[in-house]
Amino acid sequence: MLDNTEFLEAVPRNVGDVLEDALLQAKTLIQAEVSLARHELSSELKAAYGMIALLAVGAMALQAALVTLGVWVMLAFGVGVAALVVIAALTAAGCACALVALRGLGKTKLPDTRARLASDAKEVLETVK
Repeated sequence: MLDNTEFLEAVPRNVGDVLEDALLQAKTLIQAEVSLARHELSSELKAAYGMIALLAVGAMALQAALVTLGVWVMLAFGVGVAALVVIAALTAAGCACALVALRGLGKTKLPDTRARLASDAKEVLETVK
């Protein structure tokens, strides 16, 4: 059991000490959250870079295939038909790439990080109140 002097030493002496302790804890929490968010962002950016590299390799392979197709169609049917086939193929490939890119961009908005940060901010505000 604590006697009066030990109890008084264990309890902060004034409101200023309590406020200082609360602000220090909030600062530490915010620093930890920013660090975690930065780490999550960097890992998600690395994944996005991998997706971009894969998309670039696929685009180069598609371009090579389309050039080969264009040459083959030109030799088989003539220049006019070859131009139409290549234009149609390039349009289809461009639309497909745009669709893939738009779907990929919709998924990279850090939903987990934003939800966690919002709940942590709510907890900090409730604690301060």
